Amino acid sequence: MKNGILAIVILTLLSGCSDLKEPVSTNKEPSLEVHPSGWLLTWAPNFHGKFIQNSGWDLKQCQQCHGRDYAGGIAQSSCLSCHPATPEDCVVCHGGVENATGAPPKDIAGNVTPLARGVGAHTRHLEGGTLSSGFPCSTCHVVPDSLYAPGHVDSDLPAEVQFSGLAVAEEAHPVWNGESCQNTYCHGFFEGGNQNNAPVWTRVDGSQDACGTCHGLPPDGDHPQIENCVLCHAAVVDSTNVIIDKTRHVNGTIDFGT
Repeated sequence: MKNGILAIVILTLLSGCSDLKEPVSTNKEPSLEVHPSGWLLTWAPNFHGKFIQNSGWDLKQCQQCHGRDYAGGIAQSSCLSCHPATPEDCVVCHGGVENATGAPPKDIAGNVTPLARGVGAHTRHLEGGTLSSGFPCSTCHVVPDSLYAPGHVDSDLPAEVQFSGLAVAEEAHPVWNGESCQNTYCHGFFEGGNQNNAPVWTRVDGSQDACGTCHGLPPDGDHPQIENCVLCHAAVVDSTNVIIDKTRHVNGTIDFGT
């Protein structure tokens, strides 16, 4: 008899979950208190997103009832209704506001302002601007290939910064101090560049990516002292020094000619 009652309880679990960041579409509480009160309410102390975070992002406990694929399991309650790419998708815990890469905003704490270090200039770096076409996450981070990849949820915040790719081009040796980065190729650590440039991560007002910030106009050193860039870099810039092909600027090579 007890086994029968237990089976009924499990099979009648409330279906659906809430995204870890966005409010659910209803204020109704489940009629069956399998989980603590407020389990589905993003603003409640017992919201399941907070529980998972406090449990070290261990989703294996969810899989015990909802199945390894989160499609319902013995609870017959699918997590995919609210998390169609599974609860292990990057944007469930961070990102998803301005793009689908998983890069903040939002950060783990729910911040969306660039003034928060967890948000900062992520979008500006990924999507680029007037001077570049953007950079992949791997330029500054080791990108995990799964939720439980070493160095992902098994380490403390903040996320580790490990430079690669364009950041270390031309033997640059970047340094991140928690507020700004210095000695990166992308911000001027190259021959003729502004090698002392140290942009502040949380400043996204455009003052740090103006033309002439990373190198002089024209660049210093052995570069010909000609201000009309289009004479030698016509495929990159126009006669008013506006970048016309962002894939050929801040790309690790000198694009000379047409």
